[in-house]
Amino acid sequence: MDVKEEVKALWKCCFSDGDDFVDLYFSMRFKEEINRVVVKDGRVVSALQAIPYPMTFYAREINTAYISGACTHPDFRGHGVMKQLLKEAHRRMYEEGIFLSTLIPAESWLREYYAKSGYGACFYYGRTAVELSGLEALDSKCEVEVCENAEAETYDYFNAKMRQRPNCIQHTLEDYRVILADMRLGGGLVMVARQEGEITGLAFCVEENAVPVIQEMLYTTPIAKDMLCRKVLSVYGTEHLEYIHPIKDSSPIFLGMARIISVKGMLSLYAETHPGESFSCHLDGDEAIPENNGYYAIENGECTVGRLSEREYKEYTLESLVQKLFQAEQPYMSLMLN
Repeated sequence: MDVKEEVKALWKCCFSDGDDFVDLYFSMRFKEEINRVVVKDGRVVSALQAIPYPMTFYAREINTAYISGACTHPDFRGHGVMKQLLKEAHRRMYEEGIFLSTLIPAESWLREYYAKSGYGACFYYGRTAVELSGLEALDSKCEVEVCENAEAETYDYFNAKMRQRPNCIQHTLEDYRVILADMRLGGGLVMVARQEGEITGLAFCVEENAVPVIQEMLYTTPIAKDMLCRKVLSVYGTEHLEYIHPIKDSSPIFLGMARIISVKGMLSLYAETHPGESFSCHLDGDEAIPENNGYYAIENGECTVGRLSEREYKEYTLESLVQKLFQAEQPYMSLMLN
């Protein structure tokens, strides 16, 4: 049995996903070059995939890696195997020029577990109920249809609208194909709004507990948004749906975490994009990437590395530093196959 088949068998041992999803993941998402494993007694006992994703960071783009499929065989749990695997993965990311690692904990208790490896709560979302009675009247100029062949005609619009979000995980065309395949597998639908032949909106919808849920909606005009919702309600034969979106209120729902891989890189970009901000920090405790430990000062759009005698430095951990960098920015991720 080769490594891919061993990891696939380990996945089935550790997770409850159906065979169809597992086959999709290992045919479209899994690659040897992003796979990380621990081998004991000649077999794979722990594995994860570090999937590359671009991310908009203010007016810049950074390289990130999303931790997927992190699992350890039951016989080897509780012995620090996953901790060591994460440490090795983070080191590899640093050497590859990755700035940030992200993940979505499968269980609530894992938040504390991943925090021990430097991850901080970072990604949140909002969830809003939409009623038919609250939507604008039908607009004959905006047509909406269920799109069977969504990839070819919708990716450019999808990509352009996603990139308007200032701090957001982005999806390449290759990943978009995986998203669409997963939507089809789960019975989901893609709705496309057009006006005079031009795409003005997209909605990615699935059904959860007999309620249609729009997992992602991108639109050019408010009427396109309402018409997309109307189409979803019509297709599912209901007057109520739920819509997942970037945070717009004071009740955010936790989704994911992030770990800084390159502290100097992230702080330098933060300084460039926040020229009026000033703060100094001392970071310690990064065992995987000791190069991150040290003193940093941000002033006048620049990041200075090394202790300056005239400055006072606040102590930070990797967890608190990622929250400092993103606390006012509401970073977002969606359609991550979580």
